[in-house]
Amino acid sequence: MLFAYKALDSAGFEQRGDIDAPSENGALNILFERGFTPVDLTERPFDAVAMAGGSSQTVRRSDVVALIRELATLLGSGVGLSKTLATLHEATSHRGVRHALSKLIAAVNAGEGFSVALTRSGLDLPEYVHALARAGEATGDFGGALARCADQLEFEERMRNQAREALIYPVILICTGLCAVVFIFSFVVPRFASILKSRAVDLPWISEWVLNIGMLFRSHWEIMLMVVAGLAGVAATLLKSPAVRMTAITQLSRLPIFSEWVRGAETSRWTSILAVLVQSRVPILLSLELAASSVRLRDNAARLRSVEDDVRQGKRLSSAVEDRRLLDGSALTMLKVGEHSGDLGAMLGYVSTAAAERFRRLQTRVVALIEPVSILVIGLVLGVVMVGIVLAMTSLTEIKL
Repeated sequence: MLFAYKALDSAGFEQRGDIDAPSENGALNILFERGFTPVDLTERPFDAVAMAGGSSQTVRRSDVVALIRELATLLGSGVGLSKTLATLHEATSHRGVRHALSKLIAAVNAGEGFSVALTRSGLDLPEYVHALARAGEATGDFGGALARCADQLEFEERMRNQAREALIYPVILICTGLCAVVFIFSFVVPRFASILKSRAVDLPWISEWVLNIGMLFRSHWEIMLMVVAGLAGVAATLLKSPAVRMTAITQLSRLPIFSEWVRGAETSRWTSILAVLVQSRVPILLSLELAASSVRLRDNAARLRSVEDDVRQGKRLSSAVEDRRLLDGSALTMLKVGEHSGDLGAMLGYVSTAAAERFRRLQTRVVALIEPVSILVIGLVLGVVMVGIVLAMTSLTEIKL
């Protein structure tokens, strides 16, 4: 929490400033330690702090993952919860994280459970993290539960980064090709068009098409530039919306090339979250519910919730998964072995590892297809432009009888 204070120093002069403290009493103690006499102390809203401090206040997913990992490490080392939170509060310089830790410290000191305090901290955490925190409270293994939380969060972050990095080269390739096409239409084609403008020449339809587009680019390049910039801005704004991203992923999952890739990512996420929850001794029905809620595609989520319904009615998990064709081959075999041996959590861990490996293979295959397709499309466009120009130039040598 951040408090704005007005106080008198030892010489009687008025002092103003801000103090970051877990509670109002903590802020007063800090002022007394500095030799100040408090006159006024007011908690500043976090939104106002963020506006004053700029982008450093934003708590990104990587910051949350690092915080959970540090909590798990300290708690697993035998450090008490209050001491752990106080240590991290003093060590971090990120104001957004400090604000969340201040809320955690205040809630824990007020006697609330850690899972409840974590819910009210304002951190953007998936629902399964709160379930794991409750499981840690029930078993007394805070460190182990949060360590599994950190592992899962890092796994999801790694999957996102891998997908993002895999698409960097194809995106650069496509953007470079588009720039080359725009350059040719804007500067190269109009030069040939100006040569042919004064000649009474019958041009082939492809040449007419290429030259007209080139002259359009040349005559209205300001408008074209504004349209391109506007489209780029609108696309960037829309992609920040979760609903738009969800729609894009849904449409992507229906394309022949991308469908297996997207569904592979969903299966990998589901199995890994389910494994973490089961290993943390979260009840199987709650584990299935939370794992299904993490899936973004509605069709997949509906199938996974039907698995939960089957298990609730007494059906084996492996049978329900097999009926919905969610897993097959060795993954399904390991799931059955885990049920018979009583070590379902460990076997689900192996299943999630196999699903993650399959997702990486699918990702490599999709990227390998995107690159030649992009080159082929750009090459065809440039080829059409060159054929149109060549046919236009050869038309100058034709002799009319």
